[in-house]
Amino acid sequence: MSKIITKKEKGGNRHWKNFLDKDYLGSHNLENGEEMLLTIEKFLGEESVKGADGKSQVKPVLYFKEDVPKMIMNITNGNTISNLYGSHPDGWVGKKIQIFSTPVKAFGKVQDALRIRDVIPAQKVDNKNALSKISGCSTKEELKTTYLSLTTAERNDTEVKRLANELKLKLS
Repeated sequence: MSKIITKKEKGGNRHWKNFLDKDYLGSHNLENGEEMLLTIEKFLGEESVKGADGKSQVKPVLYFKEDVPKMIMNITNGNTISNLYGSHPDGWVGKKIQIFSTPVKAFGKVQDALRIRDVIPAQKVDNKNALSKISGCSTKEELKTTYLSLTTAERNDTEVKRLANELKLKLS
């Protein structure tokens, strides 16, 4: 099980690059066994990024709500987010992603790179309202309408599913 962090950490026994004022998120921000759970705040498809050689290139960049640097997006990570949330970046805003570091072969050598997990991170749901709505249903049709009116996260909540199924059987 990975340790989930939601901010750039300094101090302790962290990679030395964490002490630099880096503009972009990198694999050095994650220690072995750590992953970042982040919320996409915005996507800029064309941002001027200065490379190691000092030359600027235009790259796509993700910004996050959490206190972490922005992230240059590559094709691999763009495809992963597209698989999760669709191909239009406007639909990514407010969505959660889970970032990890893994060795990849790039530029003729193996080095660590950031990757986005190909899963939508589980989100904690305040299910009280959904449970209350479902409990108040007196017919199967009302239960169906109420259940479909819930958010996806509410419908995927274990307690909500259990109560809806129990009530469905009871109303049959």
